Amino acid sequence: MAELRLNNVTKVFDQNVYAVRDITFEVRDREFAVLLGPSGCGKTTILRLIAGLEESTAGEILIDNARVNDVPPSRRDIAMVFQNYALYPHMTVFDNLAFGLRMRRYPTTDIKNRVHEAAVILGIAELMQRKPRQLSGGERQRVALGRALVRQPKIFLFDEPLSNLDAKLRVQMRAELARIHDRLKATIIYVTHDQVEALTLGEKIVVLKDGTLQQVSDPINLYQRPTNKFVAGFVGSPPMNFLVGAIRKDGGEVVFRDGDIRLRLNKRFEEYLDREVSIGIRPADFSAATGSDLAIAVEVVEPMGSEIYVYGKFGRNTIQARVPEGKTAVRGRVLDLKIEPNKIYVFDGKTDTALR
Repeated sequence: MAELRLNNVTKVFDQNVYAVRDITFEVRDREFAVLLGPSGCGKTTILRLIAGLEESTAGEILIDNARVNDVPPSRRDIAMVFQNYALYPHMTVFDNLAFGLRMRRYPTTDIKNRVHEAAVILGIAELMQRKPRQLSGGERQRVALGRALVRQPKIFLFDEPLSNLDAKLRVQMRAELARIHDRLKATIIYVTHDQVEALTLGEKIVVLKDGTLQQVSDPINLYQRPTNKFVAGFVGSPPMNFLVGAIRKDGGEVVFRDGDIRLRLNKRFEEYLDREVSIGIRPADFSAATGSDLAIAVEVVEPMGSEIYVYGKFGRNTIQARVPEGKTAVRGRVLDLKIEPNKIYVFDGKTDTALR
């Protein structure tokens, strides 16, 4: 497999439109890296730059420490799986899998061996004589993956490959992709806007916004220590609640104040007294401890099976919370919630940078 590094990569389209700006990150050999961000943040553009389908305006793209900016796509030894399956409808599954190898004039025996190996890995060996119209969505996606696997490239690029599948199939295919990576020990760069996919699949996650790099980290650190307000709000489901106010000293305690709202903060934030800030609270972090930090007027109750979430008004803010075990939420009534100071995230009011 291979290592990949982007050094200060920028892509500018016509009329001075920056698709990506000064992007730097690396993917180690055999690592599963995920490019995560909302639509239009530059994820697919980066993938196309790596594949050689777009030419970078500035910066370097290195594969195994060799600069590939001027290397054509056919010589980069990269396989790409697109959002649409792009299968040949008149060909059987076997012929779809073998097509790329035949075009490269591989020996017939090698083609059969590679196709069989990929089919076994993906669980589609019994589908070899079917055509795409006879396959389910999940089976078509496996065939599209198989076309990349038979190539045995240095790097696999996946551009939102599961977005056309229903919810159940997405979960199944996520597990399949994780197993394939464990088995092949392949270098994979995977694009998605789904943060659940990113957290469950990625060993390294690259978070993007408006073509700029926000944070590169492993899933746990990304969730627990977001570098700014955007990452904190984008990573995590349901998303983080935010309140805007200031850090004050009140009765010997360091607190967050916004009008009548008063929330106790960790004492380490004392150095930021009188700073305008945003605070973030994850819906899952409210506890069932006695007392009340937030008394919310419940407007919506969402039973989710093993969990119950509510939306409610807290001052002029709308708060979403997981109902702590032992508490009952009723629409139209007040729900008392408790939050520990060390569960509150604090962000600078001007830069949105996390305050540690």
